Amino acid sequence: MYSPTLSPQSEALPSALFSGLVKAPPQGRKCVFAANYQHIQKIELLAVEQYQQLNFLDGYKTAELPKNANSRQALKEVNALLDEVSPNSAVLNSNRSFANARLSHLPSKIRIKISDEYQRRLTKKDGSPNISSANIYLRKTTDFINKVWLKYPFHNVGSFLSTTSKHVNESNGRRTTYYGGFDLIKYRKSKRLKDVANRLALSVLDEVKDAASLNHGDIAFLKAYDAAAAVCRQWQVNPPYYSDVKRNQIIEAAECAILRMTSPKWWLNQLRTLRDQCCEHINIAAGLVGENSPFLSRDSFNEWCEQQKSGREWLESTMIESEAGVILPLIDAAMSGNANPSNRFVELIVRARGLEEVAEEQGQIGLMVTLTAPSKYHFNSDKWNCESPRFTQAYLSGQWRKIRSALSYRKIKIQGLRVSEPHKDGTPHWHMLIFVHSDKADVLKALLEKYAFEVDGCEEGAAEHRLEIEPVDKTKGSAVGYIIKYLSKNIKGEHMQGELDFESGLAANEAAENAAAWASRHRLRQFQFFGSSSVQVWRELRRLKECPQPAGIEHARAAADCSNWKAFEEALAVNPIKLEYEETECGNEFGEMTKRVLGLCALATKADGETKVRSLITRGEKWTIRSMNDDEKVNYKKLKEERALIFRENAAIENKEDKKPIPKWKQQLESRGSGDTRTCGNNCTDAVLGGNSAEFSEESLRYLASHGVVDKYTLDQLASGLRIFTDAGRIWWVSDGQLQFERLFDHEESEFDCF
Repeated sequence: MYSPTLSPQSEALPSALFSGLVKAPPQGRKCVFAANYQHIQKIELLAVEQYQQLNFLDGYKTAELPKNANSRQALKEVNALLDEVSPNSAVLNSNRSFANARLSHLPSKIRIKISDEYQRRLTKKDGSPNISSANIYLRKTTDFINKVWLKYPFHNVGSFLSTTSKHVNESNGRRTTYYGGFDLIKYRKSKRLKDVANRLALSVLDEVKDAASLNHGDIAFLKAYDAAAAVCRQWQVNPPYYSDVKRNQIIEAAECAILRMTSPKWWLNQLRTLRDQCCEHINIAAGLVGENSPFLSRDSFNEWCEQQKSGREWLESTMIESEAGVILPLIDAAMSGNANPSNRFVELIVRARGLEEVAEEQGQIGLMVTLTAPSKYHFNSDKWNCESPRFTQAYLSGQWRKIRSALSYRKIKIQGLRVSEPHKDGTPHWHMLIFVHSDKADVLKALLEKYAFEVDGCEEGAAEHRLEIEPVDKTKGSAVGYIIKYLSKNIKGEHMQGELDFESGLAANEAAENAAAWASRHRLRQFQFFGSSSVQVWRELRRLKECPQPAGIEHARAAADCSNWKAFEEALAVNPIKLEYEETECGNEFGEMTKRVLGLCALATKADGETKVRSLITRGEKWTIRSMNDDEKVNYKKLKEERALIFRENAAIENKEDKKPIPKWKQQLESRGSGDTRTCGNNCTDAVLGGNSAEFSEESLRYLASHGVVDKYTLDQLASGLRIFTDAGRIWWVSDGQLQFERLFDHEESEFDCF
């Protein structure tokens, strides 16, 4: 029996990170981790229906298991069919050994899929043998899978787990198609994946300590970073702050990067990202993405649905509370912003409409452009190069950067937006709405053609499918009318009820779900505007409820509040407004400086004519999150049922004005006396300094500014003991060294609207 001991390196990391790990000691070495005793659970054999109930979510589409859902049974059926169609024993043995060698090592679901297709191809429609065609398919498909598998680092996981960190780099050159590593990534939240993350963190720590012990001063940090970055590159993970450390020699960046690369939590996030991309890439190579499962595989779609459901359940069980005592469910706050697909869709339409109005005023014309990648990036093509949709997206982005660079060199300005949309096999293509001056349109078209056909431009079908340019015909509709279809069918399928998606053949709302899951799995940006102002400034201005603001800011605020993007662009052209951030040194566990949006800053002119930079605090309040208590869970459950009932009733009402309002969360307010319907709150965490005139703390001033109380004269009145009244219906005063306010709302009807 060996005695498990901890190495000095593992003691340097929190012991909690390495708890619960079961490790077999490498030969000739002691085990680094202490093994925990685990009870052996009895395994029950489940029927197909029971399996689906346990592994798939109710209410979501599930992939039906094939008749031969057992991978071993699938291999037996392949051998049995070969026995029938083979003319003699020699051919039978040859084909059987070929099929077994190609299929036996594959993951279960992929083996079942390929076995089914292989059996189908073994015989022609007339019943005659077709062994050659089936073998060609099997060899071609398994070669694709092998090439894809070698693009990811998991094929080396066996050698990694059987060696210490000292020998990890030495085994990097040994490439193998060993599929035992697929068990590691079979489940997204597997214990083995956490195990490898812990191992990698310890491995990097060993390398860092060795490199640092041989050097001194700043050189020690740089050498330690190089050693840690080598492990990252071996696992195809981009080392953090690589440019800042290698090019600019910033020591602080090296320190933060080393803290990240020695964190199991960071490694686990990187491995899960690689795992998601690897699994879906192999599914594409195996033919699990296409006609029967457009855009992405059923496994990935089910995982995405589970993530959505899990995230929503967490939001519905969490409350947020402000410094002022405002409490509401986190789900309500999330759905009031751009996390709500309906809000995101409306904002995209408003911005697109505003761009069109700006373009018309500037005399620009609109072009609808469809850009497709060469055939070698498509799985359905015989030229497929085994690259992923993410790689194809990078290719399209690179060609677009070349086009914009060439336009910038010629001083040609364009504006518009692009939508990234998947083909049926998961390969992305772009739809773009571009506005350009009419006298520059020919130059833009020439550049689009040059770079669209730069790679394999003479191949068959390129002229018909690679690039499509269509001028916007205003007699048929506006430019927004052209692009709104692509926006809708990639978000929620709104206003497309009963329509089918041409690409996938699914209903519009189902295709939108698949497109959203596709973008999430491959981590692709679906929508992007170019040549326009910052949308974050627009969003922050819409948070300002106090008005009017100074003239230089009020025009932009009013435009944003009225959803007028054209007026917003015009206001920013006269008086630019920028975001203001609150920076925190060492704001996270990796010692990095964190930034959060605090508000806006812009030039403002006072009544005396003096112009100076003014800050507008839009996020003065700080919120904390906590779990719901029992009473809040009961109240929210009732509210959820009421909302569901009204939502069903509204669905049957065509006239929007006749629809009932959706009920909102009501915070229980404590009355201060009989017949007194006003509510009172205390804002300060610090006391206001007393004296002849009160002095407000920085936190109090920030909170007052978030509610529009920023004018110096008003603050002086408040500090001198007078009461002030704001447009939002609050009365403010100072009492007993504390800043107080009252809301003039009725107790039964008062609601706290999020944001």
